[in-house]
Amino acid sequence: MDTIDKSIPTPLYYQLLQILEEKIKNGTWKPGDTIPTELEIMQQYGISRATVRQAILTLVNMGYLRREKSKGTLVISPIGNRRFVGSLISFTKEMEQKGIVHTSKILEQCVFQADAIIAEKLQLNIGAKVYFLKRVRYVSDQPFLIDWHYIPYLFCPGIENRYKENTSLYHLLQSEYNFDLHHGQIQFEAIPPLSEEVMNLLEVTAKTSLIMAERTVYSRNEVPLDYFKAIIHGKFSIDIVASEAH
Repeated sequence: MDTIDKSIPTPLYYQLLQILEEKIKNGTWKPGDTIPTELEIMQQYGISRATVRQAILTLVNMGYLRREKSKGTLVISPIGNRRFVGSLISFTKEMEQKGIVHTSKILEQCVFQADAIIAEKLQLNIGAKVYFLKRVRYVSDQPFLIDWHYIPYLFCPGIENRYKENTSLYHLLQSEYNFDLHHGQIQFEAIPPLSEEVMNLLEVTAKTSLIMAERTVYSRNEVPLDYFKAIIHGKFSIDIVASEAH
């Protein structure tokens, strides 16, 4: 179906997302094609620019599209690059399964109003409430990573009073707030230490190579639930396995 029904409760951006995603999957738009402009999509479906941008941004995050200043928005994959969260969803659970001693220390947690960057990552209005958590995590008593989490507060009211050190954030979100943490895409980038604070917390020097990881975790219906960043110290390996969606 190539129409948007404004009489049903399904969000307009999600209806548009499904329409555009189907055009990519069925080959109407092929890799390398430039999709219509935001204005053309607005006029075709009778919706706002904000709705169009939200749908396109989600498809960019899902790996179907890429934005280029000189060319517009291009199709890059007919299947996207979704990755189900699976066993990587919880650092705590993974360490427990492997029998590795681990601890965490809360550096900061609060509720604040989203700025433009965080609002875009979580598809919120600027000024919307966001839960912020910053931790340093230890493996066998050695500092391993610093992580930052940004979570829409409307989905987890009161969490700042419930989350404690050495517990799994994602377990709390799933068990107490019924979070549907379904899939996400993670990006890695090699970086030098970004500040004196990072060097002190991870006990490294200015010449140490670190890894920056960045990920947004989505629900089954493409709602952003957690924007996550981490700076990781040390060598590590990733097990790549095939898994079924659930």
